[in-house]
Amino acid sequence: MKLKNRAEPELDVDMTPMIDCVFLLLIFFMVVATMSKVDLTPEIELPVAPKAAIAEDLRARGIINILPVGTVTAAGETVTVQKPFMVSGALTDDAGLRTSVINRRAAEPELRVVMRIDQSTEFEIVQRAIKACADAGIFDIIFSSYQSSGSL
Repeated sequence: MKLKNRAEPELDVDMTPMIDCVFLLLIFFMVVATMSKVDLTPEIELPVAPKAAIAEDLRARGIINILPVGTVTAAGETVTVQKPFMVSGALTDDAGLRTSVINRRAAEPELRVVMRIDQSTEFEIVQRAIKACADAGIFDIIFSSYQSSGSL
């Protein structure tokens, strides 16, 4: 007995859910990679500058956060006059800041420092941070601020 040649049913795999998952993962990893590079501290209220400019070249940036004295960080530490600098999520003093900048500059010779300074911080503390950077051989310092949106 001869069997009739039956047509095999076509098997289709719907790729749409897999493509959606891949795109979601791609977006997730892009956001996480960007967030891990930027050392933002929510305790800082940046000053507003009417002529602030948005940086075009974001390569080789090292961020130093200068927190207001008395602030409690996410790690539970209290900011003091001796330790007002936050680098890579840890509070540090002048010597620790200098050492951190020297180590980072050894890894990245083209390092430029971005200082995120709270608007209520005393200038004496900012001077100490600038001196620590100068001692480490960094003279290209960028001060962060918000752009004002219109006339004051």
